[in-house]
Amino acid sequence: MPMNYFSMWGMLTLMAFGAISGALIHGNVIHGNVLGSIRAAYPADPGQRYALQQCGEMDAGFSRFSAGSREACYRAVLPAAAHASSNPAAKW
Repeated sequence: MPMNYFSMWGMLTLMAFGAISGALIHGNVIHGNVLGSIRAAYPADPGQRYALQQCGEMDAGFSRFSAGSREACYRAVLPAAAHASSNPAAKW
């Protein structure tokens, strides 16, 4: 019985060591990609935030985490928003 107990803890230790070392080796790449995706999905620019909000309300299948969807959204919504804001007749 002691041999099985040792084997179990030995394997768990090796697995934990592998997981930690893998995270340390590849952590910078994964961390940078995740932060970049979050920043792109939730931009600081108010116009882009408005465009993504409008696209999400218009299209239930819209994904703000997809770069292609975001670019299509910006092309569709941002020119219309800029035109509406520059049109004095549209303002009350």
